[in-house]
Amino acid sequence: MEGDGEMHKDIKETDREITEDLENSPLYKEFRDLKRRIKGTRHSRIEASKRLRRKNSYYEKITNFYSLIVLILSVWFLNQSGEMGLLAAKILLVLSLSLTYFTMFINAKNYKERAGNFETNYQQLDVLTNKLDRFEASQEVLTENKLKEFQREYEKLIIGKENHLNIDFYMSTPEKQKEFKEEIIKYKMVESLFNALIAIYPILLLLLIYLFSKIIKMINF
Repeated sequence: MEGDGEMHKDIKETDREITEDLENSPLYKEFRDLKRRIKGTRHSRIEASKRLRRKNSYYEKITNFYSLIVLILSVWFLNQSGEMGLLAAKILLVLSLSLTYFTMFINAKNYKERAGNFETNYQQLDVLTNKLDRFEASQEVLTENKLKEFQREYEKLIIGKENHLNIDFYMSTPEKQKEFKEEIIKYKMVESLFNALIAIYPILLLLLIYLFSKIIKMINF
């Protein structure tokens, strides 16, 4: 009985060594690296989707706000005549054209649809991640052909798709956020400044037109 116990112990020890050798093999290292890349891409795609959703929501609010302003001013100056009426008409024309251009810009960027594409993509990557987890849990032997099959599935999900930005990678995990803290702060500062300029751009445009008209009058004198 004691001999049988020793034999079983030796068999288990041998199996454990074989398993460790397999897990430390280049094939399994490549498998783990593939899992890491898939998860990293998935997290980055999630952040890309969030970023585009935020942009779309913000720009829609700006568009709705200025549409309301143009509507109110149109009603307010409806019966104005003379020099005041001419000035009001010019202001409304500038605001209307600016709003039209901005709406075209938003439509061209297509933030909402792009966010939806990222969401679909990271869900597909999630399915692939689960597939790899199930394979690993099954303790099935990893072959080169099986690894290539997983790699091809991953490639199909990223080739021809819009890629995420660096900021999406920086924001993908708490660890990355800590590592790239300075880059994230810089990005947020630039984004906040850009959003502020977008919010007041019609006012800035009117101010530039006013200053330009003053300069023209000074030159004519």
